[in-house]
Amino acid sequence: MIQWHKIKKEKQPHIRDQKTQYREQDYKPNMWHSVCTTWDSSSGLVQLWFDGRPSIRKYITSEAIRGSPMIIIGQEQDSHGGGFDLKQCFVGMMSDVHMWDYTLSPCEMQKYVDDLNFTPGNLLNWSAMEFQIIDKVLIEDKLMTCH
Repeated sequence: MIQWHKIKKEKQPHIRDQKTQYREQDYKPNMWHSVCTTWDSSSGLVQLWFDGRPSIRKYITSEAIRGSPMIIIGQEQDSHGGGFDLKQCFVGMMSDVHMWDYTLSPCEMQKYVDDLNFTPGNLLNWSAMEFQIIDKVLIEDKLMTCH
């Protein structure tokens, strides 16, 4: 299980029962930001990329995730596939969520951040995703800024 927590201006990638913390990057409200976490199960290296800029690498010991994964976006879970708390749900907008079963290279990461020709996620592809809407969720096209 990999999940994100945002607590007091920190980001915490969770991998199974382990986590590490990153201080808030240059987050500006009401703007689109790109947030990506990479984790290599063979080496244990985890890294946060915020708006295309890499953080330091940290180490989380774990083994590869096996079995049938359950991916839940926008809600922290207290147990596998459940234990939801309304106070732990994401409030905001999200788009272009992808997940790969390999660590992206810095070049691939930059292509994704710049919205260039990148390889969509092979585990989770935002444009091909089937999803279930629960409660008050609005689906709309992403608004792009004109230059």
